[in-house]
Amino acid sequence: MIRYKLLFISIILTLVAYLQVSCRGAKYWAVYEPHEGSISIVVELVSTHAFLAEYDRFAVLVQNGREVLRKKLFPDSGGYASSNLYRCGPNKYMLKGYFDTWLLNLDSRTIIEGKCEASRPEYVGVFEGGGSRPWRFYSSSERQETILEPKGG
Repeated sequence: MIRYKLLFISIILTLVAYLQVSCRGAKYWAVYEPHEGSISIVVELVSTHAFLAEYDRFAVLVQNGREVLRKKLFPDSGGYASSNLYRCGPNKYMLKGYFDTWLLNLDSRTIIEGKCEASRPEYVGVFEGGGSRPWRFYSSSERQETILEPKGG
C-alpha cells in the first residue's frame, strides 16, 4: 500500500514539474501597425506561472520583422495585462496600462516612461485578451476606450 502511495506521489510531482516547465515562457504577441512599412508596436506577454495567469509584459518596436527595441513594462500579476494605445503626434504614441505609462517614439526608436504632452491624446485602441478572447490589438472601432484602473478588494 505504501509503495502505491509513493508511486502516486511521484507521478503527481513529475506531472507538476512537467507543467511548470512546459507552461513557463509561453509568449503572446499583439501587434499594432501604424501604417504599412513603418515600425510596428507590439505588446508581448510572457507567462511567468504554470497555473496562474501571470505575465511579464514587454513593449517591443519591430521593423521589417526584426526587433528594434524591447522595454519591460509593469508585470501582470493577474488580470492587469491590458494597455490602451494613444497617438500623441506624428509617430509618437503613449501606452497606458493599469500601473504604468510609456511614451513610444517611432522616429527616434525610444520607449521611455512618461505621458503625452498633448492635453487630449487620440485613443487608437487597446491591447487585450483573456479567457476565450485571444491576446491581440483591438482598434478604437472594435473596442471603446476604457479607463484602466485597478480594482481590488
